[in-house]
Amino acid sequence: MSRRPTVGITTYNYSPQDMMNLAVHADRLGFEGLWFGEHYVIPENYGSHHPTKEGSASESKIIAPDVRIYDPWFLLGAVAGATKRLKIGTAICIVPMNNPLILARHTVTAHDISGGRFLLGTGAGWLKEEFDAIGVPFNERGARLDETIEILKKAWAGGFFAHSGKHFAFESLQISPHAVKVPLVCGGNTGPALRRVAEVADAWINSAMVSLEEALELRAVIERERQARGTAGRPFEYYVRPHSADPDEVGGFLREGFDNIVLWGPNVWPNTDELSLEEKIAGLERVARDLGVTPQLEAVGA
Repeated sequence: MSRRPTVGITTYNYSPQDMMNLAVHADRLGFEGLWFGEHYVIPENYGSHHPTKEGSASESKIIAPDVRIYDPWFLLGAVAGATKRLKIGTAICIVPMNNPLILARHTVTAHDISGGRFLLGTGAGWLKEEFDAIGVPFNERGARLDETIEILKKAWAGGFFAHSGKHFAFESLQISPHAVKVPLVCGGNTGPALRRVAEVADAWINSAMVSLEEALELRAVIERERQARGTAGRPFEYYVRPHSADPDEVGGFLREGFDNIVLWGPNVWPNTDELSLEEKIAGLERVARDLGVTPQLEAVGA
């Protein structure tokens, strides 16, 4: 292999203390990164469905009444301060529900405070009732995402910039006096999302969790779209979230060239109070050992 594959962890519905403990021990053991899921409110009644094959099974884990939601940017800063090498990312940030200039400020701050360890995972969102509560038109989410990405790239270039678009317009202003390099990771498994990935992204991360067969199909679509748009020569990364941390399953992804694995947090650090901290640490250490996270992850895909 030309480089060592990486293994990260995606998190959601954790208490702040549990999140911090996971972060500190993931950093110690050599996991690559910690990704934060995002929602702002949990509607009591909703008719929207998560755009994955799991459908309502996913929704019960995302917006159930007992799900704990915390501001991802606050948690991200706390984790950045408590770790030394762990990358931190959003998987995903629901971009259309954010003001683009405030989001630009968030991302520049995350980049600088983490010493360049931040990755911005972006998505259009799926929960219409959440958009309604925030006051953002749900049917404009794709266009707002595209325009916000354009604004973010201007902000990341450093210095003053202006913008005049369909949804946002402002005179010359500055977010950062210096340029920042924030990898843009676009999420999603549907046609519009994959076309966006091919057009503007530095990397892709799948929605929910996927089988190897699904990941191969989605990668083929992205590569066709990159060829069609003339972006195939641009450096690009794939972050894939398999269904489990089983070495055989992970090894299958590695053998097919998916060398950035992102594990579902509860599969490696159960988000329950029924286990002690010592038991959770032991479980994470077992996963790190089974997958060869350090020092020889290559052995999994051999």
